[in-house]
Amino acid sequence: MERQVETIRNLVDSYMGIISKTVSDQVPKLIMYLLVNQLKECNQTELLPRLYSECNQDDLMEESLEEGRRREEILRMYHSSREALSIIGEINTTTVSTPVPPPVEVDQDFSIPISPSRPAAAVRPPAPRPARPNAPNRPSASSRQDRPTAPNRPAAPDRPIPSVPRRPAVPQRPT
Repeated sequence: MERQVETIRNLVDSYMGIISKTVSDQVPKLIMYLLVNQLKECNQTELLPRLYSECNQDDLMEESLEEGRRREEILRMYHSSREALSIIGEINTTTVSTPVPPPVEVDQDFSIPISPSRPAAAVRPPAPRPARPNAPNRPSASSRQDRPTAPNRPAAPDRPIPSVPRRPAVPQRPT
């Protein structure tokens, strides 16, 4: 019997903890909701009619001096930005880039001056670079469209398919 009373007491304590946490969470929300709704009703029913009846509406809609200055400054910044973008666009369209020159071939007789800190045996002339082959000619986009392709796969390039390397034979287990 004592054990059942202890279990019921634990359950009631847990329930009361949940209820107190829920109430402490919801009370501030309810207060803010009621305050906001009452202020909204007060603004709509009392303050706006009084504002419209006592003041000239043209005076209310007039722009203040500070707002006028701020608007003019923002317009100046806008026009400056548009002008800068047009200048950048002109530079991009009129700039002509030249291709990078090919690498210079180095003769075997090329010698590097030897400094006193490095011994002569450690200095080697740079090895000549092999010439880069030109990129293979690729077919134009129109000829690629004529070829059927698998869905969601790019068109296959015009080069042979690499061969699959042979695998060593795996011995079979005796059965």
